[in-house]
Amino acid sequence: MNSDRIASQGFHCAEIVANVLAETLLRRRPADRSLSSAFYEHHEFGSRDRRLISETLFSVLRWWGWLKHLAPKAFREAVEHPEKKTELSFPLSAFYPLFSMAWYMEGKNELPPAAAWWFEEAGFERDDIKFLPQDAAALDRKRYLKPFLDDGGKSLRQMDLLPEWCYARINPPRPVEELLEWLQHRPPVWLRLYAEKPEDVLAELRDNDFRASLHPVMQDAVCLEFAGGNLRALQSFRNGAFEIQDIASQCVALICDPKPGQQWWDACAGGGGKTLHLASLMQRKGIITASDIRVHKLQDLKLRARRAQFPNIRCKEWLGKEVPRYNNLFHGVLVDTPCSCSGTWRRNPDGRWTTFDDDIQSFNDLQSQLLENASKAVMPGGTLVYSTCSMFSAENQAIVEDFLSRHPEYELSPFICPLTSRQTDGTNQLWPWDADCDAMFTAKMVKK
Repeated sequence: MNSDRIASQGFHCAEIVANVLAETLLRRRPADRSLSSAFYEHHEFGSRDRRLISETLFSVLRWWGWLKHLAPKAFREAVEHPEKKTELSFPLSAFYPLFSMAWYMEGKNELPPAAAWWFEEAGFERDDIKFLPQDAAALDRKRYLKPFLDDGGKSLRQMDLLPEWCYARINPPRPVEELLEWLQHRPPVWLRLYAEKPEDVLAELRDNDFRASLHPVMQDAVCLEFAGGNLRALQSFRNGAFEIQDIASQCVALICDPKPGQQWWDACAGGGGKTLHLASLMQRKGIITASDIRVHKLQDLKLRARRAQFPNIRCKEWLGKEVPRYNNLFHGVLVDTPCSCSGTWRRNPDGRWTTFDDDIQSFNDLQSQLLENASKAVMPGGTLVYSTCSMFSAENQAIVEDFLSRHPEYELSPFICPLTSRQTDGTNQLWPWDADCDAMFTAKMVKK
């Protein structure tokens, strides 16, 4: 690629990254949606450009707690003080230091040509970079930034990689520094197999340059260490042989433990990953009612169910209120409620900076309401499962404890975690170190 083409690519890709970054941090729009919209509007970008844009954007967001010091001052102040309605005006080149250093923070000692162009245009010298091993700890990586910050990086703290308000809401069983280390690494892609012959799916994955391996305990779970290709283009995907689903999420349906022939309600089904898993565990026998307030999500679920050939899934809109005709109807109800999604912040780092402490109470109110209204649908002797992809106790244990205090007809149902084999009291919090996965909370209750 000649120098003019590299410069053109660098400029136009930086323009998209800057625009999406502003949409994300200033307007609190999810980064993946803003990015998809940008790609839809700009068909001229090829796969190489899209990958450069995507990886730059999410690296900036993952390391924003430190990299913000390289952002244009007016932009940083607008992010930190949205109430001031700061007028933004600066050249695109003001973002080049931020974008180029994001690649080094990810442990990439060799930059793509366009990122190297940003680095040079920022006036940086390669001799200024103090190279580290690619697996260097997160705290060590601030050494990359020392030559480019006025105070030599002395003000950078590991705790800055999450907003300060988070720490009062997190109570991990290991040191919080270890959690922060995990949060700075992108998790692998996880698949859930339907195939009777998993070796056939694994062979196709490997033939297409995916490094795939079965989990040693959960035999239907496949870890992809490299997922740069198009999984949805594989024949095994089109045949319904697997779903893309994090292994922590896969645990939820296993904890539900539905039986063939039963009736289950997935009250907050979303795109239906857990619905499909429930249907698989029920061996396509019985009925699963999948509901959500977002009808377009249910349309996605219908397509996925058709591809995987599940005839026992029914989709219905639910507005979160009590449904009298459902009272005492179901053998089991799963309430996978909306939440902060803090457990997915490795995968979606923008959530760290677009979620605020005040939002948690709003989620709590909704979580309590949904659990309350859905619980009425469980028949005596039936199962009620509450789950979130959150690592905040206020959205997890606190909601369950409050519910149980008001409903003596329910009690926790102890289970063995399918991922860790730990015996639980009926509640379980998964952390990233449990399987290089998302954080996930699940509580299982039984109606007396």
